[in-house]
Amino acid sequence: MFDQSFSVKNFRKIYDIDRKNKGDVEREHFPDAYRFRQKIYSLKKLISFLILRYKQGRISEALFEKRKELLNLHIDKRKEQYHEKITIRLQEIVERVNIKGYVLPLIQSPYQIRNKDVYSVGKSMDTLFVSRQLQFILSSIYDVKLNNRDIIVSRLSNIISDLSPKFIIRADVESFYESIKHDNLLAILHSSPRLSVTPRRILTQLIRAFAEITGEDVGLPRGVGISSYLSEVYMGNIDHEVGTLNDVIYYERYVDDLIVVFSPTKEGNINDYLNKVTKIIEKKDLKFNSKTKEIDLFNSKHNNFEYLGYKFRLNGNSHDVLLSSNKAVRNRNRIDESFNSYTRESSRTKKRASKNLVSRIRFLTGNTRLYNSKANAFVGVYFSNKYITNTSDLRGLDQYLKNKITSITDSKLANRLNKLSFEEGFNKKVFRKFTIHELSKISKAWKHG
Repeated sequence: MFDQSFSVKNFRKIYDIDRKNKGDVEREHFPDAYRFRQKIYSLKKLISFLILRYKQGRISEALFEKRKELLNLHIDKRKEQYHEKITIRLQEIVERVNIKGYVLPLIQSPYQIRNKDVYSVGKSMDTLFVSRQLQFILSSIYDVKLNNRDIIVSRLSNIISDLSPKFIIRADVESFYESIKHDNLLAILHSSPRLSVTPRRILTQLIRAFAEITGEDVGLPRGVGISSYLSEVYMGNIDHEVGTLNDVIYYERYVDDLIVVFSPTKEGNINDYLNKVTKIIEKKDLKFNSKTKEIDLFNSKHNNFEYLGYKFRLNGNSHDVLLSSNKAVRNRNRIDESFNSYTRESSRTKKRASKNLVSRIRFLTGNTRLYNSKANAFVGVYFSNKYITNTSDLRGLDQYLKNKITSITDSKLANRLNKLSFEEGFNKKVFRKFTIHELSKISKAWKHG
């Protein structure tokens, strides 16, 4: 059994992973260590400058080696101090979380997201390290993998491009987080000989704390990172059963969105596919919502369905991948909100209003990097829709944008806006830079769009 303890060694792994992924744990919660790392960085820059001077012949080899050795001694000393600061701080955390009776402090947030209650275990270092260690434990024991949208869409697109007869079920689990039965979940956790006592106890207490708040014996707290891992644990047997049904050639699930592709060995099997999948879901006291759709490509070559932000359209011997209806609507709403904001702002400061409108449309029609995100993710009209094979929806957005521009009386502003294009931003992967401050201003226009 691997080490599941809340120890300095395990917490240090979490610390290093966060720093590698450009997280903010060190900068915000280990300020002394962060300062020493900055000093190490400065000393390394001095060595680089020293090397440059030596290569330029501005200092002798003897002086170069002497100064380089001295700087390396300073770096080694700073590294020592850096690691010492981290260890001391982690030891303090370890001592607190290993006290008998430690629990994650679950609280209900005063606001909702999409009309759903949201919860939190706080932002202290104790809960952060315990939560991430629990996520690692669950992931390792139950082989939990939080699926990647891009990988799923890429694989599905390849499967659809093979025009052999298929039958597809596209379904959503209704109120997924809210429907997970505590008894069933706890039975899975308590039956595993690989899950250590302390992690099992803390997870059990988290589930029971949620039950006490809600007065229900079902559901997981939205907003708490561990919940997504627990939901994956809950769905593990379901995934296995559905994936091993007869005639299944591809099965994938992204949280509560399922896609099952069958290659029927005979037409008579088609009528029973949805019934079989539904029975597997219902065994865990879950059910599908009204969005469930059956796509019969065995008897007809013409059909379409939407999944994970894309529309898959099949026309005889070809297929297209387009924007989903929701994405197209969201983009039109954001265009509307951008122009509405311009109208409101221009009555006060026309110059600033014009600048903000251009920035917002440049953002919508281009691509950028979110430097404040942990992975420095690329987003935009191409990077958020990279598997599109048919850009007709983007042309439609361009036309929608041009119609909105006709309301602009400032010819100079209208000319600038007319140069911006969704389709061009996608085809040419147009990249634009925005500061964090600019991104904040841009997003304010479409908080509800």
